[in-house]
Amino acid sequence: MPLSESLHSVEMEFRCSECGLGFVKPGRWFKSAAQHHCSGCHHLTHLTYPKKLALFDKYAKLPTMGIGGEER
Repeated sequence: MPLSESLHSVEMEFRCSECGLGFVKPGRWFKSAAQHHCSGCHHLTHLTYPKKLALFDKYAKLPTMGIGGEER
């Protein structure tokens, strides 16, 4: 299953598995990143393909909001 190109510009949040601190990057960053150092606890997280798939899947299932906050 490929990582959806339609989510490249979507801001996604990933949380550190050790301390729970979140960071936000666009989908295209997650697609190419291999690891991330948490700015809170300095834990190194390897961004494996299964982790990326789960993150992209989560954002693919979120409703998109149109003008006025209505679902499209």
